[in-house]
Amino acid sequence: MRAAYIFATSLLALLITTVPASATDGGEDAPSCIESCGAQAEQAFHACREQGGGEDACAASALQGLQTCVANCPSAPPACADLCASVADDVATQCNTQFPESDLCGPIRQAALESCVAALCQDGEVSCDGACNNVARHVFAACIAADRSEADCTTLQSSTGDHCVATQCNPMPEPTCEDRCAARAGEAHAHCLDEGLSADQCDPLAANVLQQCLDHECTPPAPSCEEQCQADAETLFQNCVTGGGSEADCGAQAEAARQTCVTANCTDGEPEPSCTDRCNSSAQEFKGHCIEEGGDEAQCAAQADDVARNCIAGHCTDAPPPPPSCESVCEDHAHGDLQRCIAMGGTEDDCKTQAHASFQECVTLHCGDPAPACDGMCTRRANHVGRKCIDKGGTEGDCAAEVAAAKQSCLDARCVPPPPDTCAANCEQLAQQAKDTCTQMETNADTCSAQAQAVLEQCLIDQCGAAPPSTCAEQCEIRARSRYQAAVGRGNSSFRAARRAQNTFRHCNKICEQD
Repeated sequence: MRAAYIFATSLLALLITTVPASATDGGEDAPSCIESCGAQAEQAFHACREQGGGEDACAASALQGLQTCVANCPSAPPACADLCASVADDVATQCNTQFPESDLCGPIRQAALESCVAALCQDGEVSCDGACNNVARHVFAACIAADRSEADCTTLQSSTGDHCVATQCNPMPEPTCEDRCAARAGEAHAHCLDEGLSADQCDPLAANVLQQCLDHECTPPAPSCEEQCQADAETLFQNCVTGGGSEADCGAQAEAARQTCVTANCTDGEPEPSCTDRCNSSAQEFKGHCIEEGGDEAQCAAQADDVARNCIAGHCTDAPPPPPSCESVCEDHAHGDLQRCIAMGGTEDDCKTQAHASFQECVTLHCGDPAPACDGMCTRRANHVGRKCIDKGGTEGDCAAEVAAAKQSCLDARCVPPPPDTCAANCEQLAQQAKDTCTQMETNADTCSAQAQAVLEQCLIDQCGAAPPSTCAEQCEIRARSRYQAAVGRGNSSFRAARRAQNTFRHCNKICEQD
């Protein structure tokens, strides 16, 4: 079932959240203008439905109308000093989290505010990232001066730099990835309690939401050569300040060391690994840690696929992210099973065992190679599509794409069905739909990305929560797994049992797609 059909109604609730942040920071008329645009969009949706329009088409049309309307609302970017105040507030929040019951955080906030205004609001020649790095160093020095540990001050410095870049250096101010994950987990916890579950159930559910988000969505690419030099320079700065050096002297030493490192290591003409390669490297490092912590190797590999995909999507422009692997979709499904099991009162250990079995059987039913005869049939059908494409004057590249799509469609329908869609996957589809609609209107790419992220976050909170509801396809998966287990129990081979279970899933899922 497509995401638009499942969530089209909720899209109206998301419309207001998808407008550019700058549109709500303008003059006195801005909020009422945006509210009026939202009301018009909702009226347009209902009028479209009353005239017989489909939910997905009407929702897309309403979203397009909203974006056109909002584009004409008065808006103005926030002042630099206001953005610095936001950064300082974020630093104070992090400080209060690290140092509760301390009077340190008021002065730390003021230090962050003053250094931010000085570094970023005076038309200096330093880059925005460099200015934020200076702000973070000033906060570290203030933290050390207050007799806090180097480890604690390093954490505060890192958080300061991240918040400064996210607020001041992006085309649109936005939360850090870590803040976004914390907000998602907090909302999931609140929804969990609202649904009548106990704190003992909701606490681990929200913790799992947070950890999965941090692991899968906040893993950056491995550092480039210059980034590694910068990281080494920061370590030198921290050690110098901790040892009693002044902020200015230690900063000068760190900058000199960084330049020496870059000259010695990063200008020899050797090609740098691409952003995609560096994301894949980070994903492999994640996989290694996952296995070291006792994770199943296959599940860790599936999680690493998702880590790499999200890293590429969030950080790279050299190549588009790959589609989700079959195994990573099965892992997403298994994670949903884990959360639903805990919500129903199961222990975390028992639920992890059940989720592992869910993952393994999902991979068996959906990620294996097709039988040779079925693969051959699909190849012949796809080649026929290719010949027709060539006969109609199609280019070699276009026809090759049609052949690949035709074969995959045949394999999915006839040989090995794809794994079940999940609540999170449907939210991703909905966010992509919003982004595509925004892009078609020739809206700024950064604005469209921000809108898509807002739609995704709201959908994950409202529709999925801490324990995402099973999709129709996931209900079919339960039936298919039961068929598989019964067939194996009767002495059938795993291959024959899987074929029967696949047929069960395929027939059931057809009904889902028709709803």
